[in-house]
Amino acid sequence: MTAEELTEQGLTEEQVSYVMAAWEQRERDIALDRALEDVPFSSQAAREAVTERVRQARLPVENGVPVGLDELLAAIREQDPGAFLPRREAVIFTAPLGGAETPTREQIISIPDRARRRAAIAENMRLFKGEN
Repeated sequence: MTAEELTEQGLTEEQVSYVMAAWEQRERDIALDRALEDVPFSSQAAREAVTERVRQARLPVENGVPVGLDELLAAIREQDPGAFLPRREAVIFTAPLGGAETPTREQIISIPDRARRRAAIAENMRLFKGEN
């Protein structure tokens, strides 16, 4: 949607300005929601408070990504570390196939990436059989 298209539809300059500002805000909100999707907050209330604080910063968006978000989140984390879950190091298995040591059930469960964890569970289903 462009300002010209809105003008051609009969909107006044003031209406066009309003619609375009609302559209830019919508794009910013969508980009922000996507960027905060995987941030590990300690609670829903913490997520809402941090999200509102980030919205108030009105970060610019370039290519669908809020510019300066990482720095802002780092500053918020420093001020209020309880709003976030502790960072966990990713466990990556690098053993060659058909060879070495099989990971334990606990190692597989601790894989933070959901897709990798599911793949590891599927490959080592015998560790999880009979689980209730």
